[in-house]
Amino acid sequence: MFKVGCFKQFFCNIRLRGAPMTTQLKESLKNEVLEQCRRIAGSRQIVAACLFGPWVCGYADKKTDVNVLLVLDSFPLRINSYVETLDGFNVQVLAVNRLDFERDVNKSWFGEFFAEKLTFPYEPLENEEYLRRNELKIKKRTVLELLENLILEFPESSHDFLIEKEYFMYTVMRRRARVFPPITSSFLNMLNGNVAKQNIDSIMDGYLKALKELENENIVFPSDGYIKITRNHINAVKKRKLRLPLFLKSIQRRALPLLLSVFSESANQYIHDQRLLNKNNHKTNAEGLVSKLEDPNKHVLLPTPLGPVSLSDKSEVEEVARKIIPDGEFSKIKIKRFGGVLNDVFLLTITKNGEEQKFVVKQYLDWSNLKWLPLTIWSFGTTSFAVLGQSRLEKEYAINTYLRSKGFPVPTIFHISHQKRLIFEEFIEGKELVENIKRILASYNTPKDIALVKEVGRKIAEAHSLGVTLGDCKPENFLVTKDKVVFLDLEQATRDGNQAWDIAEFLYYAGHYSPPISSANAAGIIAENFIEGYLEAGGRKSNVKQAASAKYTKVFSVFTPPQVLFTISSICQKMGT
Repeated sequence: MFKVGCFKQFFCNIRLRGAPMTTQLKESLKNEVLEQCRRIAGSRQIVAACLFGPWVCGYADKKTDVNVLLVLDSFPLRINSYVETLDGFNVQVLAVNRLDFERDVNKSWFGEFFAEKLTFPYEPLENEEYLRRNELKIKKRTVLELLENLILEFPESSHDFLIEKEYFMYTVMRRRARVFPPITSSFLNMLNGNVAKQNIDSIMDGYLKALKELENENIVFPSDGYIKITRNHINAVKKRKLRLPLFLKSIQRRALPLLLSVFSESANQYIHDQRLLNKNNHKTNAEGLVSKLEDPNKHVLLPTPLGPVSLSDKSEVEEVARKIIPDGEFSKIKIKRFGGVLNDVFLLTITKNGEEQKFVVKQYLDWSNLKWLPLTIWSFGTTSFAVLGQSRLEKEYAINTYLRSKGFPVPTIFHISHQKRLIFEEFIEGKELVENIKRILASYNTPKDIALVKEVGRKIAEAHSLGVTLGDCKPENFLVTKDKVVFLDLEQATRDGNQAWDIAEFLYYAGHYSPPISSANAAGIIAENFIEGYLEAGGRKSNVKQAASAKYTKVFSVFTPPQVLFTISSICQKMGT
């Protein structure tokens, strides 16, 4: 039986150094193993059989058991394990009924306890074609599930991901090790020393074939040696409703007793793996053993002007500064707080050869405490705000990158660190559009002020034509430079969001700068020119008309004078018809 003491033994000292190649099993022993499988099968058909574990992966010694997976047709016990000594070796045969095995491959019926034997190196003994076919099935399903997880976790930046093919292999290892830590030593052994390459090649062969099939199905496509997810697949996953299958609990209830019946026999495999890890490597503390596995996030990257950056990046400010300005030495690096209410924003000044270069560094905080509650209440039922720092970071990067690729005036993002929730971007000199808005409302406006409002309407319409909504469209988030209007703070921006909200927020929020008892004529001038620019650039009238509804005016009624709300709403209604 696999007792608690075995877990304690497993988490004792381990060693990490290259393991030597071992001798392989003799063909005569393999034939004896196959004969053992036939004795177990009796009159039942052997669907397939294979070796797996240390002997296949090349790190076994003479004390190591031989592990066999045996798939039988119409096996009445459904799953069972058998142990026999052959030629001085303990041979453990894990037998499973064909239908149960295929359920595990297709739907993780037993938590992939059996199917996982095909996701790592194995050697077919019987019916190789069946085994390879099912290996491809489970690896293809795994890739699809991992892609879906990436899309759901990073709905915007998944469009830009550069995925290295090894990501899928390392993610499977890391996740299984977290669920069942004793298996970690198996992974460390198979990736250790001079056996690593052959094992990685063996594992990756099935993943490469799965990726090729998914490429043919328009799920992924190759790009400069990386894998990218197609826009169609991202959109399909985002629209899909996640459902917990009703039969999940019944599967667990039915599968668990069967798994426990064979687990105690199979546990010896993990004890042997831990022993081999100790034998071939220097001892070290086993605490945090799972973290010794390759971080899969190293294999998902985002493009930047300085080169691809992985999701695992933890670069410090000075490291990034040296990437931005690689030649020569800095005489000074200065960081000071630079505004920011919902995020920590800093101005990074780098002095080199007597010249200063400035960059903006943003750190995205979680809006988790009560002081951010009004933000949600304010817009409840009308729109939603991303509150987690990670979510806002990925929106800012993804939409900024996308708009920049389409020629929009946005700051260049030089570096992104998901681990530290940091973005390093270009510092642009200019003034907030809100100053022009205030001049118009105070009747001190110039033709240039009016033209800028119209230009903002055009730019928002152009973004909408690409399926992008800005999400936080206040005048403060537009910067006026000498020759253009720049979009700032795209952390609430999304693809295929609520376009009417952008119009409503810009106009009604601009209107709140009106004096409480003043005429609403100036606010009307802003609305008319903004909407003219929006419609001239191809913006939809339906968006303008929708912005006139009470659904939006009620949100801004707490701080925008009622006569201003009424005037802007009336103009939206008229020009949107």
